[in-house]
Amino acid sequence: MFYKCINAIKITILYNKKGFIIQNNKKNLDILKIFLKLRIVKFLKINNDKINVHINYIENKPVFKNITNLFKPGHKYYISLKNLKKINNNHNWILIMSTSEGVMNNFEAEQRNLGGLLIAKIWN
Repeated sequence: MFYKCINAIKITILYNKKGFIIQNNKKNLDILKIFLKLRIVKFLKINNDKINVHINYIENKPVFKNITNLFKPGHKYYISLKNLKKINNNHNWILIMSTSEGVMNNFEAEQRNLGGLLIAKIWN
């Protein structure tokens, strides 16, 4: 289910829209909280069954331009802590990942010594 939320964010940024509405469930909320921390999402309005998501723009440009969905049904990519440390030292990406302690970005996962399932890659 992660892919629906990631794709909705990607399409909203691609077409310069202000926001979108998505189903309120735990996975969508976990992903959106990460995007809120990264300031890609400006704010969330949470109703009983829907989440109204507003994208953050600075001078009519999105905070991040490129978001790639890495979580697809049938294609799951896992990353170990060893490989995560290499990526954090050599690249300017932000990876969103699902770990045993919840959804987090690659820097939080490295601090907690965790690897996990890759969900998305964000870069400019």
